[in-house]
Amino acid sequence: MKNWTNLNNPPVVVALFQLKFNSTGIKLTDFLKYDTILKHIFPIRKDNIQVGIDLGGTSIPLGVSKITGTSNVKIGSYLYCTVDQKVKLEISEGTITYIDELPYQGWEKFKESTLKSISTLTEILSNTEVVRTSIRFINRFSFENFDNPQEYFKTLISSSEGNQLPFPLRQYGFRLLMDIPDSDIYSNVNQNVENDRTNSFIYTFDIDVLDRQHLIFDKETLAKNMETLRSVKNEIFFGNITQKTIDLCN
Repeated sequence: MKNWTNLNNPPVVVALFQLKFNSTGIKLTDFLKYDTILKHIFPIRKDNIQVGIDLGGTSIPLGVSKITGTSNVKIGSYLYCTVDQKVKLEISEGTITYIDELPYQGWEKFKESTLKSISTLTEILSNTEVVRTSIRFINRFSFENFDNPQEYFKTLISSSEGNQLPFPLRQYGFRLLMDIPDSDIYSNVNQNVENDRTNSFIYTFDIDVLDRQHLIFDKETLAKNMETLRSVKNEIFFGNITQKTIDLCN
C-alpha cells in the first residue's frame, strides 16, 4: 500500500461516502426498525418529504383561477444527524450517504466512523447487491496572494502572455471527468477559485470518485473498496498540488 504524505492541517471541509444498492424487496420504512440504534449515534432524525402534483392535463390560464389536481406526498428520505449536525447519515430509496463536516481527523477515523454507521444496517442490507460506491472530498484553501496559481496547483486554466484578461478576476472554475484505466472507476473533479473582496482567494478542490463495480454488501468488502477509492482520490489530489501547497498544510 502506498504511503501518502501526511498533512498536519488537512484542507478537507466535507468528507462523504455513498453506496447505491438494489432496493428490490426493501422499503424505505423498513429502515425504521433501526431507528433506536441509529439514534445512539445520530440523536436527531429529519424526515424529508417529497410532494408530487398531477394536474391531470388541466391547462393553467393567465390570472387568478381555480385548478384541480391530485397530490402524492411521501417520505423521500430519513436524515439522521448528530446534535451539532456536523455528521449525517441519509437513507433514501436505494441510497445511503454518510457525510462528515467536522474538522478532518484523518482517513482511518473517517473510514471507521463510516463503516460503524453503515454496519448498523447490516441485517437489512446483508447479501444486497451494491451497484455503486463513491467517496467525495471537498478541500478548501485560502491564499492571501494568488498572483501565480502555478505556485500552488498543476492543473489550471491559463492564457498566453499576449491574451491576458482585461479586468481583475473575481472567480473562475472548471470541471474534469476522468476514467481510471482497467477499472469501473471514474472521477468528477471540480476546481474553483473566488476572490472574496478582502484580498483573500478561496480555492475549492472537489474530488468525487465513483466505482460502478457491483459488490455484495459486506463490511470487509466495503472497507477494501473504500481503500481503492481513496487511492484514486489521493492520486488526483497529490498529483495536482505543489510542494508549496503541501507546506501550507503543515
